[in-house]
Amino acid sequence: MLIIDGHAHLGGEYKDLPAVLSTLDHLGIDQVILCPSDSTRDKSMPVPDLASKFPDIELNFLVNKLIRSTTSARQQQKYIDEGNSTVYSISELSEGRIIQFFWANPLKTGIMDEIEIKYKIWKFRGIKLHQACHPFKIISTQFGNLIEFAVSQNIPVFIHLYSKKDILDFITVSAEYKTPFIVGHLIGLELFIQHKNKIGDNIYFDISCPALVSTLRIQKAIKEFGAGRIVMGSDAPYGVNNAGEIISRIKSLNLKDNEYEMILGNNIRSILMI
Repeated sequence: MLIIDGHAHLGGEYKDLPAVLSTLDHLGIDQVILCPSDSTRDKSMPVPDLASKFPDIELNFLVNKLIRSTTSARQQQKYIDEGNSTVYSISELSEGRIIQFFWANPLKTGIMDEIEIKYKIWKFRGIKLHQACHPFKIISTQFGNLIEFAVSQNIPVFIHLYSKKDILDFITVSAEYKTPFIVGHLIGLELFIQHKNKIGDNIYFDISCPALVSTLRIQKAIKEFGAGRIVMGSDAPYGVNNAGEIISRIKSLNLKDNEYEMILGNNIRSILMI
């Protein structure tokens, strides 16, 4: 069975090439999609297991406010820029086991020139956007330009949405673009369900991280959208042993064999066309 960690950051168990390969081998993971962290994180950051205490509550709206209130934009951008370069470097040495996603800040001056130049050299396989860290609007030129670039290169976009309004705006515009979107952490799941008839086939749902996304919410997403729209991710190093935990959680669900295979790796493989 192919297993791909569909969303992880540079740090902790994925802090460098030896750590990545050791983690993948230990857990039986074939590949990992890697992007930078927001700061240097040599060790995994413990995250309280709120999902088990509040299994049917959207916890990420509160987490988003915490992230935005504690973010130092200038210092954070330095780490992200350096991290993008590091992820490229180690992915080149990983014999295909590290798949690079480029973390882009739509508000950064010159971002479109930068991403076009870097793509020609790095050939990253996807773009990551994070509204809690970078407060761009969904209905904006900055967002639209980056998505049009993704469309032109036929690469997916992983997006961490911020608020209910942002989710509704995203639902409104996402079907207009012919590129796959992976919505991080099941943020806004209930709104996506309420507006299910507007959700295009290009929308997928990441189910990281284990401390903030309960098994109940994962089951709800599978019931409403099907296993073919769910992508397994760890969100490491934001949490301890995330990759092992999320794999165990998926395997504990009452699913058909082909549904396990979709969530653990086949869906993201199809999205990336690998």
